[in-house]
Amino acid sequence: MYQFLILPHFKKQLKQLRKKYRHLKDDLIKTLENFDKSEHQSLGSDLYKIRMKSQDIPHGKDKSFRLILFVIGNQNYILPVVIYYKGDKNDISLKEINKHLEIVLFEAKFLKI
Repeated sequence: MYQFLILPHFKKQLKQLRKKYRHLKDDLIKTLENFDKSEHQSLGSDLYKIRMKSQDIPHGKDKSFRLILFVIGNQNYILPVVIYYKGDKNDISLKEINKHLEIVLFEAKFLKI
């Protein structure tokens, strides 16, 4: 079982999306609590891409949210890095993921994780 930390950079992304999708926070927490490495797509370097279903969207997982997580394996922490709606943004580049990851890891350094 993993503990999750939601850092300021991710909170900012979440805040923008919550204006339109009211249940997003609940859906996110449910997804993070049930995270299992073996069930999700690995992007390498302890990054995972998750299809996240939302109560606010009547469609299936295809038109839902994508969540990129970073797993700190030796301490059983997961850090949400990026969240986006698949209907707004078709895909995210590795360069963009790395940029977000760099910011999140910088913030995590101050928590001494």
